[in-house]
Amino acid sequence: MISREQTINFLKTLKLTLRKWLRGEQAIAEYEDIKVRRDICRSCEFFQQKRGLPHRCLSCGCNVELKIMFITADCPEGKWGRLDY
Repeated sequence: MISREQTINFLKTLKLTLRKWLRGEQAIAEYEDIKVRRDICRSCEFFQQKRGLPHRCLSCGCNVELKIMFITADCPEGKWGRLDY
């Protein structure tokens, strides 16, 4: 189950992403950065993959495939950070 803290952290990331998008700034990561983040996540001990369900990070509780797209997102384990384009 996803904790209240995990939900709040993801909502903060969404808020920052939406704010960038509304200002006309780039809010979605470039394909190459998404690919690098995905590879890092898939090799992580906190990555959870269950058949028929979204890939999930057991550290933050986020849907990995969504989180890696946002330039304002960062890994709670410090394996990748926010992007500044």
